[in-house]
Amino acid sequence: MSYHDDPAGYAARLEAKLAPARIRATLAFAGLYQITHEMIKQSVVDEVRLFYRTGFQDRVWTYDEVNYEAQVLRKAPKNKFRASVLWLVEGGALTLEQADRLTAIYSHRHELSHELIKYIIDPDLEPDLDLLTDALTILKAIRRFWTSIELDIGTFEDHGDVDLDEIVPLSLMALQQCIDAYVAGLDEVDQSE
Repeated sequence: MSYHDDPAGYAARLEAKLAPARIRATLAFAGLYQITHEMIKQSVVDEVRLFYRTGFQDRVWTYDEVNYEAQVLRKAPKNKFRASVLWLVEGGALTLEQADRLTAIYSHRHELSHELIKYIIDPDLEPDLDLLTDALTILKAIRRFWTSIELDIGTFEDHGDVDLDEIVPLSLMALQQCIDAYVAGLDEVDQSE
């Protein structure tokens, strides 16, 4: 509903949208979304690249560039992120649907980062909670994949029998702390309204 259809209703929605607690909630969501996106990007691009690391020589990590190029970058030569995502799909870390959903997740991150003010002042525009939920699900799937590789190579052998689903990477623990803080902040917003 626009200003012209219901000026008083629009003014009330705008006033509610500009309440300090509501602005803080929008800013917190944008920050949480940004953190999640950056963690996805790191788990996709950086970790796929690290998979091809072969050693350390003259204080520099060395990589199997030939296989990295052939098995990863060739999947999407102009987009390292997409190529790495497709490698993860091929490896069973993600479904193709999840891989495609990352495009919408990235687009929303771009909007939240570069056009945040419109999410703060436009009563008809809200950050997309469904995209954050999907981003978190995808991030957990990618982290589970990398953890399974660590389990397979014996990283956790000193800990006895370990269930893959019981291993929570520190990065996801920190992210959960951020989510919990965000949700607690939303409870404060609800109580103030």
